[in-house]
Amino acid sequence: MKRNHEDYERLARELDDDMANLEELLTKQQKAAARISLGAQDELDWAALGYTIHNLYCCFEGYFHRIAKFFENGLDPSAWHTELIDRMTLSLPEVRPNLFDKSLAHRMNEFRKFRHAFRHVYEDGLDEKRLQPLSGKVPALVSDFRPWHRRFQEAMSQLAAATREK
Repeated sequence: MKRNHEDYERLARELDDDMANLEELLTKQQKAAARISLGAQDELDWAALGYTIHNLYCCFEGYFHRIAKFFENGLDPSAWHTELIDRMTLSLPEVRPNLFDKSLAHRMNEFRKFRHAFRHVYEDGLDEKRLQPLSGKVPALVSDFRPWHRRFQEAMSQLAAATREK
């Protein structure tokens, strides 16, 4: 499908909205983490912390999925969660730049694995010993993603401008 400048601009605005949602979720995650650091140790406090991390990763995944759908439209249904992160490291000349590098992808995969575990934690409950260190990594993940977001948005602006010139 041939894309025009409005398509690129719409994608850029949608990604900006996703970034704003990530920032809001980061605030909620930090609030949940602060409650625990102040002594809240109820199972529901840990569940709230896990829930915020789960939602934050789901927002990242939605962001990545928008890009994959817009540019590629081809994820294997049996392994798309893992494949999606890998796709974001690919630079596709004449199509789009990579969203981020393999180092950030590795860190994203840790959160993807948590999202999967969180969705399937029925009997055993959350492992606080694993949850707290992961929670501590959230602010850096979001902070390190911001420049990648800005870089990708600049590329969307250039692609939109290039389609306007044709």
